[in-house]
Amino acid sequence: MILKIIHSGLFLFVVFMGIKQGYSMISGSPEIVKILESLSFNKTEILLFGIVTLLSGILIFHPKTFLAGNFIMFTTILLLIVVQIQNQNLKGAVIEIPFLLMNIFLVYLKYPFSNAFLN
Repeated sequence: MILKIIHSGLFLFVVFMGIKQGYSMISGSPEIVKILESLSFNKTEILLFGIVTLLSGILIFHPKTFLAGNFIMFTTILLLIVVQIQNQNLKGAVIEIPFLLMNIFLVYLKYPFSNAFLN
């Protein structure tokens, strides 16, 4: 029972963060834009990255696209880690690792509400 609660909470957190970060990038939040511009992203790349991040958060929420959404979010986080390492920002890269592990753990545990939607 406790594992189901943790799994559901992790699921909702990952979806919330994906949608929140994607929307922040699309809307041009000054903090996000400043961080991504320091990583050599231009305005168009930030917008596209935001759309992909938002889309991955939405895809994770549906059972049939759960794996694809996690894969897309995993890829975007991995891209951020690689870009931060290239820019010699090891602290930023290390900060992203727990978010990467959350997606891996979520895929391992599978979709949390599958029984609720299938019955």
